Amino acid sequence: MKVSILTVYYNRENQVQESIQSLLDQTYSDVEIIAVDDGSKDGTLKRLQTFHDPRLQVITHSNRGFTNSIIEAVKRSKGDYIAIHGSGDISYPRRIEEQVRVLDSNPAIGIVGCAVDNVDTLTGASEVFHKLNEQEPPLQQLLRENVYTHGEVMFRREVYEQAGGYRTLFTFTQDFDLWLRMALITKFGTVHETLYRRYTLPDGVSASVDKMMIQQYLAELGRQNIEQRIQEGADWIDRFGPHSIFFMRRSKRLAGRVFQLGKVALWRNNDWKKAQQMIRISLGQQWRPDRFAVLCLVRLIDRVEPLQSSATRFLRWMREQKQRQKQKQRALSS
Repeated sequence: MKVSILTVYYNRENQVQESIQSLLDQTYSDVEIIAVDDGSKDGTLKRLQTFHDPRLQVITHSNRGFTNSIIEAVKRSKGDYIAIHGSGDISYPRRIEEQVRVLDSNPAIGIVGCAVDNVDTLTGASEVFHKLNEQEPPLQQLLRENVYTHGEVMFRREVYEQAGGYRTLFTFTQDFDLWLRMALITKFGTVHETLYRRYTLPDGVSASVDKMMIQQYLAELGRQNIEQRIQEGADWIDRFGPHSIFFMRRSKRLAGRVFQLGKVALWRNNDWKKAQQMIRISLGQQWRPDRFAVLCLVRLIDRVEPLQSSATRFLRWMREQKQRQKQKQRALSS
């Protein structure tokens, strides 16, 4: 078996049909597809069981979370290469073929992504992005930001095992933690063609400021652990498991990212209290007078109704202007 495609579903019955069909329609044929139903409460399992194809294996168990489910799928898989596919996302027909071509032709590359069409189901906006810069060491990039979306990647099983696989501590950013450790032992590659469509759903991580904050904390834990591993040969998680979180240092990186989440809370939801919470957390990581001034301003606006109403209308107007600008840009590019 050459390629194992792994996908985990939880309460995604309306996204099953098109998503799984995109895997069955791949031009590359030497694949097995393992779809895990992680204890869904809706009709996800029934939808998965409507497919009758010998390449598809459906696994179901009580709800264990994504990380435990993907670990089980890897253990059950047989392929030399492992491709991840996000639940509800679309892999274009030539995705597997093109990524196999990269890995087959360059043994030094252990993981490969592709260009991704990112679709926001809340706004309908679509944007193609391609994050990996192949001219820069991957670890150097990862210390700034993630270079892949999880569902776009294919990696060698031997590299996955050598890196230590997914770690259950990372309920979010389990992919990012894995890429950090892979970056120490292999080269990263990409297919510049758009071969994957990713959907941002209303109940996904990127739709919740609280979940995004947890995601940022875990990402920073991963970064600090890889720095520790480089310095001492082992990281805190290797030594202390889940207690490793108590060894985290205050971080300028994390402060900036959480402060940005305060802006997200205002921009998306006009949530003044959530914005204050994010800014306070940011200041706990790194004190900055300018951010404290922003906190004071947001707190004042939240407490004075006329100011809040005016500020909310202004934010709404700004969103509308930005949306019109994006529509014009899409019209010009098409």
